[in-house]
Amino acid sequence: MLETAAVNHSHGAWDTGAVLERRLVERAQNGDHVAFTQLYQRYVDDVFAYVQMRVRNVAVAEDLTQDIFMNAFRALSTFQWHGSFAPWLLRCAHNRVANHWRTQGRRPDQVALPGEDDGENPTPELAGDDDDPFEHISVRLGAERVDAAMASLTDLQQQVIALRFGAGLSLGETADLMDRSQNAVKNLQHNALAALRRRLAVEASPV
Repeated sequence: MLETAAVNHSHGAWDTGAVLERRLVERAQNGDHVAFTQLYQRYVDDVFAYVQMRVRNVAVAEDLTQDIFMNAFRALSTFQWHGSFAPWLLRCAHNRVANHWRTQGRRPDQVALPGEDDGENPTPELAGDDDDPFEHISVRLGAERVDAAMASLTDLQQQVIALRFGAGLSLGETADLMDRSQNAVKNLQHNALAALRRRLAVEASPV
């Protein structure tokens, strides 16, 4: 069973050791299971954190994470190196989560309608977020209340939070994966964090 990934884990794996990572990928593409196991160990916590934020169920997230890595191994021949293995792997995760919701016969909670908080409309006061504001919020709320707060966000907001603070993708990588502009991702992130902070303020208010 996978260990539950902490929200505040290090994301250094995404942007270090690119030469070693490329060699591991090439070996894995040639059928080297040991090399793929090393890639798995390198990214499993980040993938699990992303999936857990999207489905908000540990057991389901564990099963989906295993599926994602098995699917990734089968599809390795289609992978082309562009500086990192992470964005492609997270796209596999994104697609698997989307398929999970389809097979459940429903969409995630609070899915945004076209034009509704899609991040394209400028939002004031984008500046001022901490380096990892989600960590601060999650520590204050606790795991169970974070899940409840995440459920109140739109699907697009959940995607941004999960990719940026669960998987640790950069702004540019997140924008590419979501097929949106970096400004749109900034707006979605800002609005999502603002909503979570409002939830934190309500939780902190005396009854």
